[in-house]
Amino acid sequence: MKCLLHGGAANVADETLRTLKQEAAERSARSLPSGLNALDLVEQAVAAMELEPYLNAGYGSVIQLDGRIRMDAGICTSTGKYGAVVQIEHVANPIRVARKLMDAGYHSILSGDGATAFARECGFESRSPFTKERLEEYYAVRADIPKLSYAELSRDVTATNNKKLSTVGAVAVDDNGFLAAACSTGGTKYCYPGRVGDTPIFGAGVYCSEHVAVACTGEGDKVLRRLTSRKVEDFYLESGDLQIAVERALADLQERENGIGGLIAVSAKGEAAHAHTTGFMSFTSV
Repeated sequence: MKCLLHGGAANVADETLRTLKQEAAERSARSLPSGLNALDLVEQAVAAMELEPYLNAGYGSVIQLDGRIRMDAGICTSTGKYGAVVQIEHVANPIRVARKLMDAGYHSILSGDGATAFARECGFESRSPFTKERLEEYYAVRADIPKLSYAELSRDVTATNNKKLSTVGAVAVDDNGFLAAACSTGGTKYCYPGRVGDTPIFGAGVYCSEHVAVACTGEGDKVLRRLTSRKVEDFYLESGDLQIAVERALADLQERENGIGGLIAVSAKGEAAHAHTTGFMSFTSV
């Protein structure tokens, strides 16, 4: 069994914050019980990171510009199963709700009020994801953009993009080549209400096939347009080298979208790879 975890790729200059994010990823890895299959392992790994206040998923998610937290999560397997919740509110672990939806096997994605209602139907309690640090960050963002206006928000896209990265993810492969991947996010700083990025979308932020399992982090709108996690498989089948595939997928993002990010991946053969083009990515393995 191999499992990789990331706590988000970003241009974080603050060494203290870098340390907090790295420690959160490592603490989540240490919390994983033995004996789990690949699917249960990625769910548990992401759920643990969703409870870490310095990672942008679940508790401690960033606040959208209308003062609400809306979260996204997606999970998938090499047997063709996939489920995601988009813009869900007031749950501790969006990834667990996504897993429930995947196991139910009817819809693949639920969004907004429907996703939250599904969570309640499944017995997930209402939980506030707000933290003091995120509230302070939100007030600073609103001071920068006092009027909730899409035109104002998109006035300097390059400058804004460098401030808004982060998500969490995990990939795993067992000894039989069974693969699974999972991702979760609170979205981005400087986020217009209702925005959906790459994180929960199959082939964009999260991907799994009989060959590879991939979890992505970075400039989500650009990742979504390039289907970056899906491209890892293409490059892997061409090169036969997973590390080369991960690096080529990030190079494609850079060349075609001037985008930055990070990737973790495992193959059915037990290979593992990770890379990032940001200043920092919290990462660990099990």
